[in-house]
Amino acid sequence: MSNCAFTIVAKNYIGLALVLEQSIRRSYNDLDFYIVVADELEKDEEYSPNVVEAKSSLGISPEMWVEMSFKYNLTEFCTSIKPASFSYFIRTYEKVIYLDPDILFYGSIGDIFKRLESHLILLTPHITQLSERSCSDSPENIWFQCGIYNLGFLAVRRSSKVMEMLKWWHNRLINYCFNDPIKFTFTDQKWMDFIPSFFDPGELLIIRDMGFNVAPWNFFERKVIMRNGQFFVISRISNSNAEYPLYFVHYSGYDYTRLYGGSVKQCHISEMKSYEDISTLLNVYSEWLNRYNEVFLHYIHSTYSYNYYTNGMPILPFHRRLYSGLIDKGQIFENPFDSEEGLFYKLLKKRRLSIKPTLNVEKIGKNEAHGMSANLMILNKFFRLIFYIIGYNRYLLLLRYMRFFSRYESQIHLLDSKYDRTNIF
Repeated sequence: MSNCAFTIVAKNYIGLALVLEQSIRRSYNDLDFYIVVADELEKDEEYSPNVVEAKSSLGISPEMWVEMSFKYNLTEFCTSIKPASFSYFIRTYEKVIYLDPDILFYGSIGDIFKRLESHLILLTPHITQLSERSCSDSPENIWFQCGIYNLGFLAVRRSSKVMEMLKWWHNRLINYCFNDPIKFTFTDQKWMDFIPSFFDPGELLIIRDMGFNVAPWNFFERKVIMRNGQFFVISRISNSNAEYPLYFVHYSGYDYTRLYGGSVKQCHISEMKSYEDISTLLNVYSEWLNRYNEVFLHYIHSTYSYNYYTNGMPILPFHRRLYSGLIDKGQIFENPFDSEEGLFYKLLKKRRLSIKPTLNVEKIGKNEAHGMSANLMILNKFFRLIFYIIGYNRYLLLLRYMRFFSRYESQIHLLDSKYDRTNIF
């Protein structure tokens, strides 16, 4: 068999991945489907035979695996091993498709494999239509941060040029797969903005078919209709009469436990409008989750292994980025997860940074923290004082420095004063 599709998950999304597989096989079965697990598998668990343990299969050295699984959060880590996963499968299969686990197929994946017969690589842009005024549910300039193409879908055909691209991509994701606007990175995704520069038009196909990768970021431009029991997609923002069969929907950013129970919470786009046609699609996905409730419920509450130190204390995002900052300075830690003998944990404990916080600052927006207005008033008074003390020119220079100083990686001075002069360089 020359066709393969795969997804990458932590243990909790194995159930979603199995639902994805069933939706594919409903209309197309001429492929092998794999679930790459970027997590520690449970020794007493019997997994589906198509589960691939990434740690032992992808050829990433044990030392690099530890470094990447610690410095990256769950999403960053799963996406950082994507090119290595492609390289693993493309040694066996001529055509390989990656899909995020929260995708459901309505049409045949065979149409994608067919397009790979004439192209080396297939990409889908986040949006496909021009509009005079922004009518998206999220700020239009978000694409500058997260990239033009959505990497919940990527398809390639084996060739020397594709192999070279995968190697190039993998080398960059070893260190640059953070969601870090200051460093212009958005996990694995923004790197694909380079692809049109590397591949000729006959090699690269940018799929503008609106039936592909329907997702929350493009609901505003795509309306779903049903005719004779089949879903089609038409433009929501233009007078075009074009209709596209619905191939797959990417249910990104939803609370799947709540969706399973019949309620909807979109976690990534706070100002999402209510679309009656999209509610129909959400009901369909809820039905699929309930149809396969045994596997969904079995895995959804599984614990991500790399979220904890060996003593059970949670690894905070601040810890991960401090570790990354020290690694960038040439520090070597044998096992940062080790809370007994590990040097990194000892540094945190010594500086009182291992304490579990009472507030999850990662989930709080600038206008949501209690007492923010009062805190902002104090902060502004403090900076006015600094302005009067250091003067206009040095104040502007300080603001430029603060942009880089505010990165978590720059706070390595909290761990060791030897970085006082070099923490933002």
